[in-house]
Amino acid sequence: MNEKILGEEKIATLFLKYSIPAISGMLFLGLNTIVDGFFVGHYIGVNALASVNIAMPFFSLMIAVGVVIGIGTQSIIGKKLGESNIEEASDTFKTSLSFMSGASLLFLVIAIGFTKQIAAFLGANEQLMPMVITYISYESLFLPFLGVMFVLDYVLKLMGKPVYSMLALVIAVISHMMFNYLFIVQLGLGIKGAALAAGLGYSIAFVMTILPFIMGRTTLKLFKGNFKKSLACNVIYNGSSEGLSEIGTGVTTFLFNITLMHYVGEVGVAAFTAISYLSFIGNNILIGLSDGVGTIISYNYGSGKIERVKKALKLAGFSAIIIGVGLFSVISIFAREIIAIFLDANHEQAFNFAVYGARLYTFAFLVNGLNVVSSGYFTAICKPKSSGLIALSKGIVWIGIGIVMLPQIFGIKGIWLTVPVAEMLTLILSGSLMYKHFKYQIQPN
Repeated sequence: MNEKILGEEKIATLFLKYSIPAISGMLFLGLNTIVDGFFVGHYIGVNALASVNIAMPFFSLMIAVGVVIGIGTQSIIGKKLGESNIEEASDTFKTSLSFMSGASLLFLVIAIGFTKQIAAFLGANEQLMPMVITYISYESLFLPFLGVMFVLDYVLKLMGKPVYSMLALVIAVISHMMFNYLFIVQLGLGIKGAALAAGLGYSIAFVMTILPFIMGRTTLKLFKGNFKKSLACNVIYNGSSEGLSEIGTGVTTFLFNITLMHYVGEVGVAAFTAISYLSFIGNNILIGLSDGVGTIISYNYGSGKIERVKKALKLAGFSAIIIGVGLFSVISIFAREIIAIFLDANHEQAFNFAVYGARLYTFAFLVNGLNVVSSGYFTAICKPKSSGLIALSKGIVWIGIGIVMLPQIFGIKGIWLTVPVAEMLTLILSGSLMYKHFKYQIQPN
């Protein structure tokens, strides 16, 4: 079986084999966001860019559910395969697919039935309301494909197919770019075209990820196993910390939008949208690193090979530092050129505000990679409480406190410093949890 290499091949080789495709796939998703922002910002307008950002927390919530179930599934199945328990791994797979399908359909019904209420709750004013409603209405039609794709993609990596998993994302992203050009530039569909392009990209990713399971090229089969409520609870519990990270992204976007609308108005939201694209790209790279190494860690932890687990974690931590310093340097030096991809420099107020904000916001990348790796590690070994504390700290607690207090102390500058301060404070928590774990709790359950 392909997955047995996870317990036998050299850690350095596995690290490259799994982390590079995972990082590449997530980087492509980040580049996809750049292209999406480019088409919306340049061909529809600044208000459209702000509207997409206001709608994002709703989709972040859906993605959070997908990540909860996907990561929870991966950590449990990885551990069970490491223990050679194929039957329970199959039951977990069946349970997760069934649960994710139901959750996705529920989100679709809510989005269709309460679109205007959702847009109003997320902060859309009278000017932006029509575009926010349109974007939510059309993109929501594709939510079931998005949700199930998450589960399939995480399990594909455990099936020894990290490169195929990457290719599925790459093809989906390229298709999304082409649909953006067709719908927005050629057909002039505006915000509706942007939503349809994103939805079709999800659908293509779904088709690509389900094919190996339909064709029977995986250890786990699509229609084998049994649905078990107890396993559904375990999946949610083990993936809950990563879901908190996604919810934190939505909370951050929501709080920043509300705060910037209060202090600056639509210009501030447009500027933050451009910066959130940069944040998404950087975080995607780090999440890809964590996901890639998480597959190795979960399997070897289940097999009781703790030294292999430690080696994989050290490589991930070192890589996170290198990536973080690189992102900080590039954004600090080329902030104007990068922001120009999203915002027209002729919109001088929004453009300069975004450049100023990007140079402050990018300090977060110096430390947040270590927080991402720490959280991912605890999830991979089925210790979601520690992972959840990290996610809660960096994405909700310190963001909520910072966005209220720092602008009062530093003015507008305090808004942009909220995320770096939250990451730095969370690093103290991550370090203490890691120290406690390796000193007292290293043996697998």
